[in-house]
Amino acid sequence: MPIIPLPLPPETYDAPWKGALAAYFSDFMAFYFPDMATAVDWSRPPVFLDKELPQVARDAALGTRLADHLVQIYTRDGGRQWMLIHIEVQAQHDASLPERMYVYQYRIYDRFRHPVACLVVLADRGRNWRPSSFSYRWHGCGARMDFRCVKLRDYARRLERLQTQDNPFALLTAAHLLTQQTRGQPQQRHAAKWKLARLLFARDWERQRVINLFHVIDWIMRLPRELEDQLWQDIIDLEGRKAMDTYVPRGARVAMMRELNEAREKAQREGWLEGQQKGWEEGQAQGRQQGLFDGLLEGRQEGLKEGRREGRQEGRQEGRQEGRQEGRQEGLADGLRLGQAALLIRLLAKRFGPLPPDAEAQIAAAELSQLQAWAEAALEARTLDEVLPRH
Repeated sequence: MPIIPLPLPPETYDAPWKGALAAYFSDFMAFYFPDMATAVDWSRPPVFLDKELPQVARDAALGTRLADHLVQIYTRDGGRQWMLIHIEVQAQHDASLPERMYVYQYRIYDRFRHPVACLVVLADRGRNWRPSSFSYRWHGCGARMDFRCVKLRDYARRLERLQTQDNPFALLTAAHLLTQQTRGQPQQRHAAKWKLARLLFARDWERQRVINLFHVIDWIMRLPRELEDQLWQDIIDLEGRKAMDTYVPRGARVAMMRELNEAREKAQREGWLEGQQKGWEEGQAQGRQQGLFDGLLEGRQEGLKEGRREGRQEGRQEGRQEGRQEGRQEGLADGLRLGQAALLIRLLAKRFGPLPPDAEAQIAAAELSQLQAWAEAALEARTLDEVLPRH
């Protein structure tokens, strides 16, 4: 029995379906497309060709989106040895879906030269969006491609019956619908998730199947931390309640709880390590930037002292020529101002990126005292505007 690993919290509904669909493909077909399921020769195991999909979706028009699954199946029709089924789970309304299915269909056919059946699971909340084909025509010329869709919303009217059916996709469909129905209602979602968990444990299924499907339900029906902790405690307590003995054999329950807890602890541990590494890298970068700034300031102070010393020496040597001395002093002062301006421009560019022309002009025209004040302000500033107020 394949194992579906405990995933990270999802951002969309479609991702959790991929693992379940791969592990229980025959159940998927029997639940959503029963007429097609009866035409498949299940004595010959399906072959998943998902690694072929990146070669099918190569151009920029498709971006990084890939179809969920590409499966090679054998039919019961003796005249056709095998064909391909392309399956996509679509969580949101997407007007480009029909064209995308058409592109996938002809590219898959072009690669394998075998018939392709395209199936879509529509998991969005809309009532009327039900695409089923893509076509174009012009003066008697054109093309058309039909695909089949199943809309999860349509199962809402038989939600109670879903929870009693033996097919795992009945429970997963119920989990998806209950998640949509309890959006913004954490207490109601907690109650619905706990009910589905008990129903799942009550199934006369092997241990790994129960664990796999609970992982998917747990991922779909996310809860706030406190309610998540409460649910896990309820599941752990379930093992000690005699009234629950009929749900899952004791040994299977103990092993299942251990695996679920270990998976959760592993995910938390890996997340902490990842956060620690990221924090160290950010701290190192920030420290390097701060050190650069401190070094620039120290270098400027040392250079200023040295320049003054040399200027005094040169001034004494040129003291007999008062005009030249005054000119040198003015030159030194202007050079110091220009050097401070260049240093400040480099510093601000390193912290906030390339400066706009008006900011550079503002710095170039400023007095030395203003440049020094801006340099010190840059130590604490978060944005360029906090250093250089511009109107």
